[in-house]
Amino acid sequence: MKKVSNNEAWEHIFTDLKILDQVGKNNFFDISATEIKKRDGKEASLMTKVDHRENLPIVMSNNGLSILAIKNGLYRIAKTDPFIDIQKVPLCNVEIISKPTDILSIDPLNLKSESSALDIAYISKMLDIVFDEQTELTIRGRLRGNLSFNLSGVPYNIDGVQIEVDGGYEGLNTLNLIEAKMGFRNNINIRQLLYPELFWKSQNISKHKKIQNYVFYYQDDIFRFIPFIYDYKSGNFYADHHRERAFRFERHSYFSLSHIKKSHEIMVNDDIAFPQADDFEKIHAIFLNIDNHDCPTKIDIIGDFDISLTSRQHDYYFNVLRWLRICVINDDGCIITGRGNKLLELNIEQRMEELSRIIFSEPICFNILHNLSQNDLDFKRYNINGSTIYRRLQTVRAWIKYFNNFFTKKLL
Repeated sequence: MKKVSNNEAWEHIFTDLKILDQVGKNNFFDISATEIKKRDGKEASLMTKVDHRENLPIVMSNNGLSILAIKNGLYRIAKTDPFIDIQKVPLCNVEIISKPTDILSIDPLNLKSESSALDIAYISKMLDIVFDEQTELTIRGRLRGNLSFNLSGVPYNIDGVQIEVDGGYEGLNTLNLIEAKMGFRNNINIRQLLYPELFWKSQNISKHKKIQNYVFYYQDDIFRFIPFIYDYKSGNFYADHHRERAFRFERHSYFSLSHIKKSHEIMVNDDIAFPQADDFEKIHAIFLNIDNHDCPTKIDIIGDFDISLTSRQHDYYFNVLRWLRICVINDDGCIITGRGNKLLELNIEQRMEELSRIIFSEPICFNILHNLSQNDLDFKRYNINGSTIYRRLQTVRAWIKYFNNFFTKKLL
């Protein structure tokens, strides 16, 4: 039997149930997990995981629709856009702070999970600066609750849906909720932010303390805290970049790409397609997220990023990891190699140095780095020519800019 993609399965569901007509008449359509699985046997939990706008099934994206859970095993499809857009570069200055000197169990420059990044932000007093008061960790994990709200005139009465909080910090005057991510995403489903906020606003605590909500991104070595604002009267929501705070631990870079000499050994896997993924920060974040999962598949990882599942784009990122020889990708999932594990043991400064040495051991990349004449014959090893060469060169130039900015502590 032919394996059906999620997009094809959703097309079958929309056609059979005439969902577009139903939404046109009633403003929304509710569908059960049983109904989702009925046709092609696809699990509803996988079919409805839409953390980012790019993860929407094609039939929903083309018709301006979204899907949100309203009960355990029941979902509402409606003409709404429940995604909050986020800028890649903070508008504020990045504040440099000193590393904690009395903590040895967490390396501030080698953080590989959302929880460890939040913990060091708490230990270093970043959170006290962001929240404008001293706080204590009081909430972390999953719960279920009831809440209600409207989006574009569509009612959502949530009953017993799972709610998750990465970190909740309570002080004398505030309760601060955080949704944390390793690496940048250009948008997030407000389910991850609004559901926890509405739940805690329904508790007695909201009568005594202000509830504040933040998106937290750990981008390479930058800690970003972006307030999430939801207007209860209008139903509008946005990321308040004008009140964002960003931090970085003090570090001293003595390395420069100019230090890289011609290598006698090509350390990349030139049996893999030459890289075509300009955003190296995202490549690094995907690498860290693979380490944070047990035997993840490509879908597990990409579903947590703002990358379309319907194009070849996600393969470009995984091919870079394979090209670097730091991951193996197969039907069983994504597996970090011995080289990859050694990189993860290094702090971020050392890791970036080693990654740059690996990348620029490749003759094409080395020549571009040092502005040497490029021999197109080198590209024959990768079976590419013509305009394709230009696009690959753009990727290398983007990486050079990224590494130069990292070692000089500039933002892209």
